[in-house]
Amino acid sequence: MRLPTNPWSWVKPFLPCCLGLFLAGSAWAQTLEISAARVQGPSWQARHLQVQLHTRSSSAAILQIQAGTLQWGKQRLWQKTQGRCNLQTRHGWSCSDLHLAVSGSPWGALQSDGRFQALRADGSGSLQLHLEGAKFGHLALLAQSGVTGRWQMQAQGDLALKGWVPALHLLPATWQSGGELHWQAASGGKSWSQVNRMHFVAQLQKGEFSSPDGLQAAQNVAAALTGNGYWQQHWQGQLQLRWTKGGVLWSPWYWAAPMRPVVLHSDWQQTAKQWRLAQGRIDWPELGTARFAVSQPVQGGSLSWRLREVDVGLEPFFATWIDPLLPATSFAAQAQLAGRLRFSVAGDPVLHMLRWDLQNGSFSTAPLSLQGVTSHGAWDEESPVESAAFHWQRATLYHIPLGPVAVRVALHPGGFALQQPLDIHLLGGVLHFQQLSGHWRGAHSGFAMRGDLHGLRMRALTRIMHWPPFTGTIQASIPELTYHAGTIRTSGELSAGIFGGKVRVRDLQVQHFLGVMPLLQANVSVQGLRLKPLTEAFHFGYISGVLDGNLRHLYLLNWSPEAFQAHFATVKTPGVPQKISYQAVQSITKLGGGNGISGFFQGMFLRLFKTFRYRQLGMGINLANGIAELSGVGAENGGFVILKGQGLPRVDIVGYNRRVSWDELLARLKTAMATGPQMHTGE
Repeated sequence: MRLPTNPWSWVKPFLPCCLGLFLAGSAWAQTLEISAARVQGPSWQARHLQVQLHTRSSSAAILQIQAGTLQWGKQRLWQKTQGRCNLQTRHGWSCSDLHLAVSGSPWGALQSDGRFQALRADGSGSLQLHLEGAKFGHLALLAQSGVTGRWQMQAQGDLALKGWVPALHLLPATWQSGGELHWQAASGGKSWSQVNRMHFVAQLQKGEFSSPDGLQAAQNVAAALTGNGYWQQHWQGQLQLRWTKGGVLWSPWYWAAPMRPVVLHSDWQQTAKQWRLAQGRIDWPELGTARFAVSQPVQGGSLSWRLREVDVGLEPFFATWIDPLLPATSFAAQAQLAGRLRFSVAGDPVLHMLRWDLQNGSFSTAPLSLQGVTSHGAWDEESPVESAAFHWQRATLYHIPLGPVAVRVALHPGGFALQQPLDIHLLGGVLHFQQLSGHWRGAHSGFAMRGDLHGLRMRALTRIMHWPPFTGTIQASIPELTYHAGTIRTSGELSAGIFGGKVRVRDLQVQHFLGVMPLLQANVSVQGLRLKPLTEAFHFGYISGVLDGNLRHLYLLNWSPEAFQAHFATVKTPGVPQKISYQAVQSITKLGGGNGISGFFQGMFLRLFKTFRYRQLGMGINLANGIAELSGVGAENGGFVILKGQGLPRVDIVGYNRRVSWDELLARLKTAMATGPQMHTGE
């Protein structure tokens, strides 16, 4: 702040047209009045000033001051102010019983009482001012100047923030705010026309605010801001903020002051072109540390920011900053993380640079677990290609163990892609990714993959998934598979070889894949499935033949069937006999709703044969709303034929109960697989 060295130089131009001076009265009862239409400096302006001095004796008088609009820069400080005091001039100037009233200010109407004293001797002087008011708070000011013109000033005060925060536009006018602020300030200069150094302390107690919707709020906040500055071609200095108490809600985040203070300190600069925070550092106990820099052009423009050398614990960092941003139903919302993360980011104001290094990381949710995770890399919006590496030592996906993985990817401004094909070992087989890429911009953000699966052992998979113990291996081809907004889709046909046949999956879609309740939709077809290894795996009884069929409009909710339309039947195949054992006949009978082969003598007779020939075997199930509607390969006497026998002895199986609950049907299947042939009569 710079003013002319001689105050008279900015008053004198207005004297000829707008200064009136008169004395009236006799003896000591005199009145002195000075008025000016306008007084101004480089950055401020005051209008309609008037000073009246009513003398009562040689050393006592009444001083009255009145001023119109006072404007500092573009800010109007008040519309009108009035002051009055009893002036003593015996030892300098001393003003007691001072009363000030301000109207039309951003803080509303202000009134304060106090005292004023000005002393001058041998070319030096001092000024003291004390003011106190209900809204204004308390102010104590001491200014001193020397013979050379060098001066210094100290001031302190207390404020109730309820009225001042909205007036200074620190928060929207509709918000509620409160708290107590104690402040101290000191400044000085070579002359009264120049300020070249300053120091300040502001201590907040019981700070609070709240928005009308309650999504932003603070309570019982205690913090201290200290700083200093000096003029050297431009203003610069240091500042420090200590947050010691209270909590702040800024939806969706909530921060509570830790046991030890959160400390922020930084250098600052104010030039004609920009203001800047530089060489900043944040120390957040139990979370970590970071260095930062922020700059903003004075004449408008985008804010630039940078966080450097951020060093945080992954668990508290995720809980404090990331988890509140996630939907409650997302798979990551309940994740448990550990490890040490170091990173740097920058933006202007949108993120345009990221570098990271993760060590000894872990990630665990219900469907996915990663252990021994390390990663490092860089991404830059201005760079066409950067690189990143990702490694885990152990992992599981839906309880399926995955072998160690080391991945290198190329990063470009809008996504990533594998630098070379990737193999993941699982259950004795290999999941091979020929393509894996991702996009995080635009309407199709997500990832895409293409590959195949070789040699996955069925016995290991069925043991983990608590299925019957299948044998053999799975070979599968994976067409382009995409993930977007929590949903997986395939653009082609997913096929796998199992039990000598082929399973094809079309129209595959999995919503909330890693969420709490994944929903799978698909159409499945089966061709050439050999029944012998399949039925042996289920202890269902011996059946030889080849099965074809389809499973349409399949819906699995949390991997359990909700609806489908299924029909499977055997087809004659050269070289493959169609035979069925007595135990399998019993199992199919129970599955259709019966209790086994009826009749003591009939059962004894059939047990003399190890196998029976059949013409066709098949069954249909339509599941909806928990009810399964059953069908077979034909109709007979109002029932549905499950097994058509052939030759002697001929065995036919006919079911009559077409509608059954899904839970009951599963119970029948479990019973059929758990027990051997039964020899009691009746159905």
